Amino acid sequence: MINKSIVIVGPTASGKTDLSIKLAKRIDSPVINTDSRLFYKNLDIGTGKPSKAQRLDVKHYLVDIINPRDNFSISEFVKKASQVISQIHTKKRIPILVGGSGQYTKALVEGWDIPEIPPNSELRKSLQEIIDDKGVDFFYEKLKKDFPENALNIDKKNPRRLIRAYELGKNNIVRMPKSKREPDSYKLYGLTLDRKVLYSRIDERINKMVDSGWVEEVKKLIDQGCNSDSNSFSSIGYKEIYSYIMGDTDLEESISVIKKKTRNLVRHQYNWFKLSDPEIKWFDMGSYSQDEIINKIVKDFNEN
Repeated sequence: MINKSIVIVGPTASGKTDLSIKLAKRIDSPVINTDSRLFYKNLDIGTGKPSKAQRLDVKHYLVDIINPRDNFSISEFVKKASQVISQIHTKKRIPILVGGSGQYTKALVEGWDIPEIPPNSELRKSLQEIIDDKGVDFFYEKLKKDFPENALNIDKKNPRRLIRAYELGKNNIVRMPKSKREPDSYKLYGLTLDRKVLYSRIDERINKMVDSGWVEEVKKLIDQGCNSDSNSFSSIGYKEIYSYIMGDTDLEESISVIKKKTRNLVRHQYNWFKLSDPEIKWFDMGSYSQDEIINKIVKDFNEN
């Protein structure tokens, strides 16, 4: 299976990280991160980033590659990820791509042609003012009306993504037709879980993140010059904890908002990767053990 890649998708807290590391050790392969939150240095606790021990155990690419105040576009990600995949293939190994960022994963797997339009700070400011004044739903409808192609498959509740989509204007993303993609170059496997169980795991996970020093992590990032406008703080939880540190909310309120937004994220993730998608082989984490899933992935991958 040279020049083929394994892709692990699924919602937050479904167990992608642990399973991918176990799979990587089983087939002696490296992991390529496709989660946009893990690109940033020093955003560790709130992103569920693989621990240093896990990254020493298995080689991870595209983790901790940019500073928290920097930007990193989808086009830059696709370019870097494609380069890494080629490097791994030259070593006769199988890349394992893992992450919950549907747009980034889809862009890579489907070969999107993404225009490299430089950020326009003045335009962004004016668009943000529209969102602040009339709300994110109004702005989504505006995007859909003005640039309908750019509104496709977008997180309609994410102001940063909406602003960027509008900024692209008529230079919209071009998706490569299935007929022109290399057949089976990516084999997709999804992890899913009963929604109530998943939400319970999310709540427990967020509580552990706070207990593990998430507030202190955000304070350090503020000391490094980050604020609510920083690109990295668009990761769920960082703005909410920032608001708590600034005295605008109490901690309990911030945690409640984080849990609610994370549940909403799960719904968006299932929109990107649908359980009905015939290109994804789904595994219910409530029905299979990690070892059983890994055995099935290895067997299926080797047979195809």
